[in-house]
Amino acid sequence: MGDVNRSAFEGIARFRRDPSTLLIALIAGLGTAHILVRTATYGAAVGGDSTVFLSTALNFLAGEGWRDFRGGPAIEWPPLFPLLLAAFGWVGIELLTAGRWVNAAAFGLTILVAGGWLRSNLRSRWLALATTATLAASLPLSALASKIMTDSLFVLFTLFILMLLAAFLHRKTVAPLWWAAGFAALAALLRYPGVVLIGTGILLLLPFARLKQTLVFGACSSLPLLAALAYYWAVAGHLAQATGDRTDSSGQPLSAGLSQTGEVFGEWVVPPHTPDGVAYLLWLAVAAVVLAGAAVSLHMRSDDSRHEVGPLAGGLGPAVPFGGFALIYLVFMVVVVPFTVEQGIDSRYLLPVHVPLLLVAAFLLDRFLSIEAAGRMAAAKWGLASLVLLGGLAHTGFSTYRGLRLTAQAWISGYEGRTYNTPYWQHSETLKYLRSHRMDGKVYTNRPFLAWFADRTAAIGKYQHLPGAMEWPEIEAGAHIVWLDKSYTFYNFYLDRSYLSHDTDLRVLPGVETVAELADGAVFRVTAAEPFDADRHRARKQRYLDQLIQQAQAGERVVRADWDVYRNGRKLIYLKQPCTPADVQAKFVLHVIPADPVDLPAYRQWYGYDNLGFHFDRRGMRIGDQCMAIAHLPAYPIGHIRVGQRISEEDRTLWDAELH
Repeated sequence: MGDVNRSAFEGIARFRRDPSTLLIALIAGLGTAHILVRTATYGAAVGGDSTVFLSTALNFLAGEGWRDFRGGPAIEWPPLFPLLLAAFGWVGIELLTAGRWVNAAAFGLTILVAGGWLRSNLRSRWLALATTATLAASLPLSALASKIMTDSLFVLFTLFILMLLAAFLHRKTVAPLWWAAGFAALAALLRYPGVVLIGTGILLLLPFARLKQTLVFGACSSLPLLAALAYYWAVAGHLAQATGDRTDSSGQPLSAGLSQTGEVFGEWVVPPHTPDGVAYLLWLAVAAVVLAGAAVSLHMRSDDSRHEVGPLAGGLGPAVPFGGFALIYLVFMVVVVPFTVEQGIDSRYLLPVHVPLLLVAAFLLDRFLSIEAAGRMAAAKWGLASLVLLGGLAHTGFSTYRGLRLTAQAWISGYEGRTYNTPYWQHSETLKYLRSHRMDGKVYTNRPFLAWFADRTAAIGKYQHLPGAMEWPEIEAGAHIVWLDKSYTFYNFYLDRSYLSHDTDLRVLPGVETVAELADGAVFRVTAAEPFDADRHRARKQRYLDQLIQQAQAGERVVRADWDVYRNGRKLIYLKQPCTPADVQAKFVLHVIPADPVDLPAYRQWYGYDNLGFHFDRRGMRIGDQCMAIAHLPAYPIGHIRVGQRISEEDRTLWDAELH
């Protein structure tokens, strides 16, 4: 390991001689502290994937085998992260606490290691420090470091592997190669895209290493994953969940992958809510980096031999593994992901290239500044450098501002609604009912992940996905259905051909009785799982809608606009006749301002009002040209209410009104 410390981590090993490395360590420490502060009040954010990791680790610790809370074998992800959580649990550390600290530490180590590499390979100390600060302010990295997910560790392992491969190519000593193989094996056991890291290593080694070394690297890095897949096959009899059993129906996976990748890069360069002037400056800075890279490629020479990497000479050697991996990974994502993942490419899938691309950009800019120039060329060079500096400062400053605001919001008010350990769900009436009422047998729900997290003492397999309408008879009589997300119709985020469509309403299905209707959901009981009949269902739905419309019209009409709004106790009933599909596309605005600000729940005090806005498909019912939606109001005394419809993408209000 000594050779590794002298090469790949040179910058970190020079703390005593170089004050800039101490500044890098300070920035890394601040990054870790930032994540810990963000997650201090409500813990690291927990979502659907997190519940699989947590429940698998808990079941493993309890001797229940390698199963998640649904009862089946946990083969959707490789085993390393649940095993790591279980290891902490075995020594008495609570799993949520362990996940919080692991990802915060991984984020800080990523900043530290990347900063050390920059200090070792860049001539400009200030550029190394500025790039490290940009990395610490990264919104995509800090967002995922705040969740119980595998991404932060995967990014750290990626950085280790690429640095170790560069060290091997530089010094030709085998120790870095074996360490790289070890980290590649861990990365593949953490996330399946780790196979791209293994492939990148093999492609880099083939031209410059001995064939035996390349083969040994490939075997050592891939055998642990193959062993895990063999175990999965043995316990499950298939690998569908591990290898992906869903296909994209667009028919244009390549074009879809390219457009989605471009959207993610756009979000990285120009963070949300960036002022227009700053956005233009950031894109100009990107263009300047591209020009600098082109200039460097035309002057591939180095006056300092310590920046050459063995056979990869010419001054670009240290950046080759990072650039090579980014290219290979992007091709893999664009070609493969649209075929296997329904939601396509998002920021999380592209996160592993975030740090490598930033390091390569800094490296190219540093080499560009080292090119000798005079006269107009010198003026052009420093003009480009100034543009990049201004753009980089703007990006880092605005990202830091946005990150701190998000941290303050998470600290005071919790996370967004899709995060399960947020006050939004901690105060859920439906989840309180779930915890306080005994329901024997299986419970079917549109959000089994959330139900399990709210009731982690439940037996394995208690909470199951709601089956499709055609498979309705498979539900046994006496089973319960818990509907979450302030919706009685199917939320499109979970829409799948095998489940109920959004036109199927549980309240009017034959053989289903309503046990409780609550502010943010409902509980049903199956009395007899009758075969699904579309015509019969539609007739029952029409009768039910007619009853609701009669109740609404018997109350007080408080708004007459594009929609008529009636108030009935703690309910607002929205009614439109006739209505078209266009009438239900825009989001409904519903802001509730209390009569006394102290009545506002603590987790909403950051905003000053309760935001109960909704989409029609989450709270509405439509039959023919009749549309109706119901919104529940909070119990505290209300000062006034803002209602309306708004298209956020166009910054356009369709209609609005104030209720007093």
